[in-house]
Amino acid sequence: MSMHTTVNLLLASHFFFVISGKELSHPVLIGALHHSIKILHCSSYVSAFEQYAQFLKSEYPGISIDSATYHPHRLNEVLSNVVFYGKFVAMAAVIAGPATLQAVGINDRQALYVWAHENKFLSVALLHILGGFIESQLLSTGAFEVYVDDMMVWSTLETGRLPTVEEVKSFVKDISKMEA
Repeated sequence: MSMHTTVNLLLASHFFFVISGKELSHPVLIGALHHSIKILHCSSYVSAFEQYAQFLKSEYPGISIDSATYHPHRLNEVLSNVVFYGKFVAMAAVIAGPATLQAVGINDRQALYVWAHENKFLSVALLHILGGFIESQLLSTGAFEVYVDDMMVWSTLETGRLPTVEEVKSFVKDISKMEA
């Protein structure tokens, strides 16, 4: 016969042991700060998130750090998909040659198309690079939003810059002081 004991830890600067669903009457203090940090960021700030997470975990061993993507506006996502598929259609038209355009009723004697067909490799490379750049710009939000225990403490969208490591560290300390 085995006895199961459930220990639930609540996010706070101190924790209560919960045994069989009932709280013990005294708090149990743990030496390190125990907070949850969530950072919503755009894809261009992944390495910045990793640097902040590494620093905070070394400073506060018990801290929980989560990451999520800050999604762009839905219209930007749709436009990015249009550009993505459009660049492959354009690449196929350049590679396939004039017969493909004539089959769909497009004049294949346009100067740009003639140049692109004569310079296929360069044209495909330019379409790929230009299309990728446009897609990237449509999907980049510039967001780096920092939440400590579900309270927003920093917004790059509002400030226009990333927080320094010292600023993030001070957010955690300030919240710990408010709880004490």
